[in-house]
Amino acid sequence: MKLVSYVRAGSERWGFMIDGEAIVDAAIAYDAAGSSGPPHSVLELVEGGPAAWSKAEEAAKIAPTCPPLDMKGVSFRPPVRRPGKVVGVALNNSAFIPMAYRYFEEPAYFLKAPSSLIGHGEPIEIREDYGLTHPEPELACVLGERLSRAQSETEALSKVFGYTIMNDINSPGLKERDSIHIETPAGQGGDAPRWRRLRDRADRDLYLSYNLRSNSTDTFGPMGPCLVSAQHIKNPDRLRVRSWLGDQQITEDSTENLSFSIGRVLKHLSNYMTLEPGDVVHFGSAAKPVKMSLRDANLNEYDGPVRIEIDQIGVLENPVVKS
Repeated sequence: MKLVSYVRAGSERWGFMIDGEAIVDAAIAYDAAGSSGPPHSVLELVEGGPAAWSKAEEAAKIAPTCPPLDMKGVSFRPPVRRPGKVVGVALNNSAFIPMAYRYFEEPAYFLKAPSSLIGHGEPIEIREDYGLTHPEPELACVLGERLSRAQSETEALSKVFGYTIMNDINSPGLKERDSIHIETPAGQGGDAPRWRRLRDRADRDLYLSYNLRSNSTDTFGPMGPCLVSAQHIKNPDRLRVRSWLGDQQITEDSTENLSFSIGRVLKHLSNYMTLEPGDVVHFGSAAKPVKMSLRDANLNEYDGPVRIEIDQIGVLENPVVKS
């Protein structure tokens, strides 16, 4: 089943996406399936556990026979409107390995503010002072059950409710403004990490970067258009991912090129951070370029829209608005 969250006439609703275009409201589908009223939101459905999911699956089977919405006045929202947390995986693509002086031996993470999330069709707002700002097409998952200290990748994957598309907008321009260079005096601690390439034996410089504004500024998290239940994704580690800026294709890649697989990421992450139902994890950029690299797709220089397509999920598209 494909679930969508939307707003119509000022009311927040959710429903089922049919054939990649039409929406059937959840209340109508549940009624047609002879079921009691649906949960109030996709997040409430996810938190409801397997019994609630089973009722939703039955309604989803009936939904194609129900009258679809008139899409006039319908605005998409992120499938999960207010997740407890959104976790990203940094530089998780084998394309980055040849560039690295030292690459990760295990996944590395950052947090993205839930307030940065927007839905399919909502505008990505870019200001000139952001500097270089570019899209990052990624597969994301929504947790269906609590996951803590998973013992296997199979266990970790079994806790996934579904998959969606994330455009992890990133601003190296803002990151540069939030980076600090510290030169520590001898004898006052702060030795450079042993793995870092040093200029000379006296090099005690530290370089610190903070990702809050560069990843979590408002509208930097387009997500959607739908959330596809996990049982309908044959293999999340073999999904084609493509992206466009306007009419120009940027990337052509696959989740099989992620350095750390979906299951490995979730197992590893859960051993440091408990993941709760509704939490979102996005797994790293599909970075293989077609005609330009992601960093060349500077949203401060190009007009949108930005479009991302992932097999078995759909197309996420957002206009770019300069402010």
